[in-house]
Amino acid sequence: MVSVVTAAGVGVIVLVHTAIAAVGARFFRITLQTRWGSVLYTAVLIPLVYVVTTLALGALGFGAGAFSDPGQLVVVTWAFPFFLGWSIDLFWIPPPEDLEDVPEGSGD
Repeated sequence: MVSVVTAAGVGVIVLVHTAIAAVGARFFRITLQTRWGSVLYTAVLIPLVYVVTTLALGALGFGAGAFSDPGQLVVVTWAFPFFLGWSIDLFWIPPPEDLEDVPEGSGD
């Protein structure tokens, strides 16, 4: 049985990883000129960031002992947030091409 604190810790990890995936995918889509470049960088570099954040949050005790199977851990804390964050960038945020028509600083 998983305690409420452990479940909340897993929730924090999922939220942090989802935010990292959404912001990282958006950053690569804006800065890189080719579609495959942004896909490749997103697919390779975001999981590398996940390694660091998983180790850091695990050292702080977030989600400690929540999963007995390593496969469940990878799916819940890596795969689900990765694809959720990537889909947030692809489907719910306007594409970078549509944002170029925004007027520059009118607050001066």
